[in-house]
Amino acid sequence: MTIYLKAFSFLCVFLFCASAQAAETLRIDSKLINETVTARVVLPESYHHSDSFEYPVMLVMDGSTQFEHIAGNVNFLSTFSIVPEMIVVGVSAKSRIKHFTHTELEGYEGRSGGAELYTRFLKDELLPKLKEQYRISPYTLLTGHSLSGLYTSYLATHHAGFINASISVSPSLWWDDFALINDIKTAEQQAEKSPVRWFVSMANEPNEMADGYQRLMNVLAEKSESVFDWESQQFPEETHDSTPLIANVEGLKSIFRGYNAVPNIEIKSLEQLQAYYGNYQKTMGYKFPMSVHQYNVYGLKAAYEGKLEWGTEILEKGVEVFGQSEILWDSLATVYSMNDDTESAFQASNKALKLARQHQSKYLSEIEAQNADLNGCN
Repeated sequence: MTIYLKAFSFLCVFLFCASAQAAETLRIDSKLINETVTARVVLPESYHHSDSFEYPVMLVMDGSTQFEHIAGNVNFLSTFSIVPEMIVVGVSAKSRIKHFTHTELEGYEGRSGGAELYTRFLKDELLPKLKEQYRISPYTLLTGHSLSGLYTSYLATHHAGFINASISVSPSLWWDDFALINDIKTAEQQAEKSPVRWFVSMANEPNEMADGYQRLMNVLAEKSESVFDWESQQFPEETHDSTPLIANVEGLKSIFRGYNAVPNIEIKSLEQLQAYYGNYQKTMGYKFPMSVHQYNVYGLKAAYEGKLEWGTEILEKGVEVFGQSEILWDSLATVYSMNDDTESAFQASNKALKLARQHQSKYLSEIEAQNADLNGCN
């Protein structure tokens, strides 16, 4: 077994996330859409490791059916630095046709065409409420499936000033004789606005669903990257109902392509990591500060690949930013121990143990085991 495989095995044991954190519930009495909306919120597990770190927000349309699996996958993917840690918010609409369509269809007068008003609700009522209660950064991602996938497609093509990224899973592009696609045909670059990062997918679906997707692909292929920043993927083995699980994972990976600075066995110093994310900011139009899991994964990888000084520097910077993180303090104890600095390792491990008990950490048993080992050596 190579050094890397040993390190990877350690990381898998230490970092694996089986489920998302417990959801909190918010109720918003909306004056704009005249509804009481219930939103469920899952915070990153590192949320209480800092008093100032801000997190992107991911709004999940059709939250009653899509929220749990998306929150769990964000938790897992962010643990291994594939995507950023995010605050995930599930929102359910009482009238999907009304809120998720941007044109009023004959026969549906008063019951369709409300997407613009619903967008105002999200922007002017829901997000401010979330910002009052949580540390939310100015980066917003939305995901939707089927009719709400039509809505997130609408946002991606009409509201670059509101959202940064959008995932559209099997969108109902057929609505109103493919009205949204006709809009896209005439779209031009909006001055001083970067296009939304947009992932759109389709399962193995017949008739107007497949027709709408193919029409969209044909139109987007003729547009320059300055107008739309998009990627697409088809899932021929999936049905309309099964596709959200895989499509949201692939959508997240697409939106945040390049986010992981060391995806394989290569390693970087703290200085190189800072330079990498400086360049990534130019690509994304937003600066993603390094999270608990990035400091942890990159620091341990560097240490296990023979660069103890790099690993130590990365993890020491991590505990400087996230002073309440039992994960980082325990990993720092590991690296100090590897460098035969037993006293520093024991102090870091004691700090990790105290925080793990305070947080009722799921990593408590691993942290206790390392502390006991160090206590025997001290």
